[in-house]
Amino acid sequence: MAWRSSGSSNDEMIDNLKRFGVISSPTLEQAFRNVDRKFFVPEDNEELAYADQPLKEGNIHISAPHIYGSALEALDLHPNSSQSFLNVGSGTGYLSSIVAHVLGPHASNVGVDIHHDVVEHAKEAIALWKSSRVSSQDLPKLEIIHGNAL
Repeated sequence: MAWRSSGSSNDEMIDNLKRFGVISSPTLEQAFRNVDRKFFVPEDNEELAYADQPLKEGNIHISAPHIYGSALEALDLHPNSSQSFLNVGSGTGYLSSIVAHVLGPHASNVGVDIHHDVVEHAKEAIALWKSSRVSSQDLPKLEIIHGNAL
């Protein structure tokens, strides 16, 4: 059923993730709504931004929204806490950005990827997403770095 969670907008996609039981937490729902997937998809895939499917272009990969929703529902994230989140193989930065919204500004949130082009894509995507926001004062802390986690 999760693949049915596609939409024509970020809000519609999230409404469908909720409808099919992928997302149930109000905090997680709000984080997904605050982080529009369109900013993070690979360049030639904008028309599929709200499709509940993985997208790949070269080294850049973004998982299906229902995968992120299921994983985040399973984690014990505490809103506005000082928890730490390490995302190894952080890809586009979409998942790390959603987590940043849940954990808030006092958390440590780092994404690491081995591919330099992926890190650059993630940094550009995060900057674009942040620049689209009306207020920058509520933006969470998030760091994406290039490195080998092994």
